[in-house]
Amino acid sequence: MKKLVLMCLGLYTYESFAQTSQLPSMVIAGIEVRNIASNEDILRSVIYKSLVNSKKYVVNDRYDVAEKLGDNKMKECMGKDCLGKVGNQLSSDFAMSASYEGLGDRILISMKIVNVKTGEIDRNEIEQFENQPRELNRMTDIMIYKLLKMDVDLSVYKALFFKDGPTASTGLGKMNNSGPRIGFAVATGENGEFFTRNERDGGVGTLPVLFNIGYQLEVQYAGSEKFSGLFEFLGNVAGMEHGTPIPSLAIMHGVRFGKGAWEIAMGPSFTMKRLISGTTDYDGKFHTFQELNDDMGVTNAAHMDYFKRPDTRGATYFSTNFIFAFGKTFRPGALNVPLNFYASMNKYGTIYGISLGINITRSRKYTYTK
Repeated sequence: MKKLVLMCLGLYTYESFAQTSQLPSMVIAGIEVRNIASNEDILRSVIYKSLVNSKKYVVNDRYDVAEKLGDNKMKECMGKDCLGKVGNQLSSDFAMSASYEGLGDRILISMKIVNVKTGEIDRNEIEQFENQPRELNRMTDIMIYKLLKMDVDLSVYKALFFKDGPTASTGLGKMNNSGPRIGFAVATGENGEFFTRNERDGGVGTLPVLFNIGYQLEVQYAGSEKFSGLFEFLGNVAGMEHGTPIPSLAIMHGVRFGKGAWEIAMGPSFTMKRLISGTTDYDGKFHTFQELNDDMGVTNAAHMDYFKRPDTRGATYFSTNFIFAFGKTFRPGALNVPLNFYASMNKYGTIYGISLGINITRSRKYTYTK
């Protein structure tokens, strides 16, 4: 049994070695970087990683190449003839070079692979991307996959490649803050009095502070390097901890601007509210018509001035509010963390609140289709 296991292990190791040895070899030569906040060593490592992950080549280690050629010769080798010579010196099947250049609002990336045996260019790609140096890793993946005719993520490719039109997909334009929201709010005016009022008088009998939980759907209709126009749809439930859940739907139009991703939005919100009609004309206290006429026997109850107020004893009515919000999106790593302050206003007072969201950015898997 032990011999059988060893034989199987040996056969697996041999097959793995045989598959690797059948792959053509590749040497990464010159990497040119101009006007970009990165350097040749970092991008060489990124290209090495992408080529190894493609499983199309056996890639020569950069330190072995530097020992045989010297750092300067390796870094300066960009042209077809030089790539052919370097490939011959290292007994490699293919040699490649790459160029990264910042051109104002775009990054131009070009890559070529030379067949060492024929001395001719085997593959060549050039592409313009949005000037987002922190996305060079993903741009390089896209270029390598295009170079090798591999499938990558079309949505990411569209988001990163440079567009000459007025609508662009920079880091700002790509941001989408759709996701869950939590927060709290403080009610003022008659809304606040409703929460502090005694329960037997139609109030809640607690502090005018509400916990909020909801979900925001964001739709961007325009985006550029310094500006994004968007619509926000926010479904929310507040006050569940008081036993009086208040559902609402807000529809806001907003703008996001600047590299700091500041945001301003405003629009209507729709909710349901319990209201009851009454008056304070009789003795300064709130009484309904039924209390005055039937219970207290007030003969002129019908001639008093009545108004509606929030009250748990009342009927449910459709209600509208106006919301104004401002905030900023923080971006730690792969997260978007929008923090917003808002004011929701209607005739019964204003509710001031703070809202926090946590959204994961798009997956780093790529697809590219011809």
